[in-house]
Amino acid sequence: MKNTIPEKALVALPDFRSSGAASFTPPGFKIVPPEEAFVPAFDRSFHFGDSIYEVTRTYEGILFALNEHLRRLKHSAKLGMYEKFPDTSHIVHMARETCRAFFRKFGNTDVYMRITVSRGQGDLNIDPQYASDPYTLVFVKELDRPAKDFYEKGVHFAVVTRRRNAPAALDPAMKSGNYLNNVLAIAEASRLGAQDALMLNLRGFVTEGTTNNFFAVKNGIVLTAPLSVGILAGITRELVFEVCQNSGIELQERLFTESELGSCAEMFFTSSTKEVVPVTTLSARSVGDGRPGPITKRIHEGLKSAIRAYVEAHRSESLFA
Repeated sequence: MKNTIPEKALVALPDFRSSGAASFTPPGFKIVPPEEAFVPAFDRSFHFGDSIYEVTRTYEGILFALNEHLRRLKHSAKLGMYEKFPDTSHIVHMARETCRAFFRKFGNTDVYMRITVSRGQGDLNIDPQYASDPYTLVFVKELDRPAKDFYEKGVHFAVVTRRRNAPAALDPAMKSGNYLNNVLAIAEASRLGAQDALMLNLRGFVTEGTTNNFFAVKNGIVLTAPLSVGILAGITRELVFEVCQNSGIELQERLFTESELGSCAEMFFTSSTKEVVPVTTLSARSVGDGRPGPITKRIHEGLKSAIRAYVEAHRSESLFA
């Protein structure tokens, strides 16, 4: 069996063996290595994908845009019809303490952090009334830094046949642990020789990648799908909007189809952990001249400048040991 669980990682979770440890009122929590991190067999996120989550990273030990991620987590809880939600200050405390523990144990190197809120545990019945109160887990691992080729040469996306979930069915605006739609999409892309999938919605309009927002550049104008098409409101996506506005780069949120991508000179995706990554091949065909384009590079430089400004403004919040 292939083991890809990172060696440099820590998990914060309730002590489920203690009485009331999974209750709504935040109990104490423990921080353990992956081999000691277990959730109950009757956890709903395991059986039904009934959880929500957020992912961010640190820069110089500073959790980036944590407040924005927590707001989106609460919005996901609303979309997921959670009647209760763990105390936000408790989530923040868990996140910071887990990062501090990681830095003490493994040294001051930036990390990937995932916050997961399970609806709870209970009998094997999909009705949420059978769930206990929600509880939080925090995963911190060493940040996987993309190879230089990601940025210097770009990556290969494939338009897949798997369609993005319809908002009226399972809204992609909810960052949910129910991820099978994305899992099947990236599996199809991998079989096509690509690194990620570009999904269309049921009407054939471009939506997003499996874990990222997608952009294209046509006639010098940056295009990206509107939220209404059925995508996540990406936090890096919003920062790119600000970068474009500040840099005088025209950006349009509008519907576009796969066929229109053939006339686009540049493409890129955005994510909290990878920032801006050029897409230079789409479905085995070169995008533009097959190299990262000038607008993509300008946007990434603008984003990096915004990140540096954030780090300087939040220097006192560094969790480095």
